[in-house]
Amino acid sequence: MDVGNIVTSSFIEEDNFKICKDLDSINHAIPTLIIGWGNAKELIKEEISILHKKINNDLYWTFSQKERKVEYDKDIINFKKRCYNKIGNNIPYVYLDILHGKFHINKKIIQKIYTLSEPISYISKNNMLYIFGENIIFGVDLNICELIGINKEKIIERIEDIPNSILIGNEIFNKCKDYIKRTNNREKLVPYIYKNGEHT
Repeated sequence: MDVGNIVTSSFIEEDNFKICKDLDSINHAIPTLIIGWGNAKELIKEEISILHKKINNDLYWTFSQKERKVEYDKDIINFKKRCYNKIGNNIPYVYLDILHGKFHINKKIIQKIYTLSEPISYISKNNMLYIFGENIIFGVDLNICELIGINKEKIIERIEDIPNSILIGNEIFNKCKDYIKRTNNREKLVPYIYKNGEHT
């Protein structure tokens, strides 16, 4: 799963980043970094400033290594962090609050979960159940469920009974953990990352 575009005329390898030679081939859904002042001036048709490396919300430029190596190294690191921190920010997170949530709201959340067309679920080591479907992440604390007498195995069975449901295990987490580590350990993103191609 690509988390950002890097536009450069030089050879560069960066895991999880789409390397492009021009702006026509970028993925517009993710941030873009143009390498090289001359390259940036040539590719951006509007006037850009040598003092401001942010062109718009998702478009940045930096000097090439030959132009200013120290700035290049710093900007690449900052851009990568920015891209990883952006993963999943546009996805609503809905927590099913069994203890303090209002009954009618919890009922609506549960009904929504049961009607998801292709939910993908993951149970973290600390017993949080995360369900991703229809561009929403749902969270259920299985420890709290067991505390109030709800058997977590029954919850898992109900989730697995939803048509086209997938419950991913630790082998999938191991494939996603590089992403998770770089997103400040937001484990709730595991099903989303799986859905967006990390499992292939």
